[in-house]
Amino acid sequence: MIDLTGDGVLALWNGVEPSRKAEYDAWHTREHVAERISVPGMRGARRYVRLSGPLPEYLTLYALDDTSVLTSEPYRKLLDNPTVWSKSMRPSFRGFMRLACRRVMTLGGGLGGALAAAAIDETNLPALRQAAETLITQPAVTVVHVLARDPDIPDVPFKIGGDTPAFPNAGAILIESYDDNALSAALPAIKGALGRAVISAATLTTYRLAYALDHASLDRIEPMTEWPS
Repeated sequence: MIDLTGDGVLALWNGVEPSRKAEYDAWHTREHVAERISVPGMRGARRYVRLSGPLPEYLTLYALDDTSVLTSEPYRKLLDNPTVWSKSMRPSFRGFMRLACRRVMTLGGGLGGALAAAAIDETNLPALRQAAETLITQPAVTVVHVLARDPDIPDVPFKIGGDTPAFPNAGAILIESYDDNALSAALPAIKGALGRAVISAATLTTYRLAYALDHASLDRIEPMTEWPS
């Protein structure tokens, strides 16, 4: 189980050219995620696909020991030396947003099959704690994570296809659930809890879990290095 229990979380949002969606799913699953979590300090990864809302179609969460993993030599080597397949995929990304975050709070536990995410424009910790403590009392909510962006982590040193979306980037609040229908039904209560804590729900977006991988499974992955022609 890939629980977000380390001190850091790398949250990545993106879309992809419609003609390459099937290829993206295969690349991300069979090459990219396995490559990334081979880096020491990366505990595992989850990929989500959007159900509804304004944030980009895909959300990937990497569980980290801490954010220093993202400035380590093994990780920087991967960024600076992409595989042939990775290099070919980058121009097809759309709406790419990267938040290297400190995990400042988690209430609840486990791994839910559905998740709601909201990008936040300020990390007002008392307000975020108030919201999290209210949200975790909802029957459909199993876990609430509060993430604050680490300003000391540099952006990726390469160009990604498409424009960068103009969403808040101070951090994020992640709300997990056991079921996407139950989560959808709870959205009015979730928006109300965020509003009472003066946290904007304008970017609130729901996702379903598509794939998860941790270190224990790496040696069983059957790798791919290209899209079959």
